[in-house]
Amino acid sequence: MPSERNYDGIQHEDIRKIVDSDICIKHDELDNCYYNGLPYKDYGVLDKSTFDKLHGLVFHQHTVAFHTLNKLRSVNKRIGEDKYRYDKDENGTIMFDHVQAAMDKIKELKAEGFVLK
Repeated sequence: MPSERNYDGIQHEDIRKIVDSDICIKHDELDNCYYNGLPYKDYGVLDKSTFDKLHGLVFHQHTVAFHTLNKLRSVNKRIGEDKYRYDKDENGTIMFDHVQAAMDKIKELKAEGFVLK
């Protein structure tokens, strides 16, 4: 059974209540199987390397799901991408794009055979 989580008052609460519920189920199932030596979906009993890749995949999916849901909101309800997507230097130059990095990593993991639905 997934852990109960309190989403009241967290940053970006309205979107996270939707996105996190699905992601937390995946995360909790994955953790339960790994730490209890149980088979996980089609991956069987997980070794550390497989667990780490799947665990990372869950968080990359969260980043993309959050962004996708945000973009579907009406313009006046959207969270500005500067608040979650980009790391910028002191001049405002984008140094890192979290969403693009997550999408790239998901694609890379898929090519290695790691997919979570």
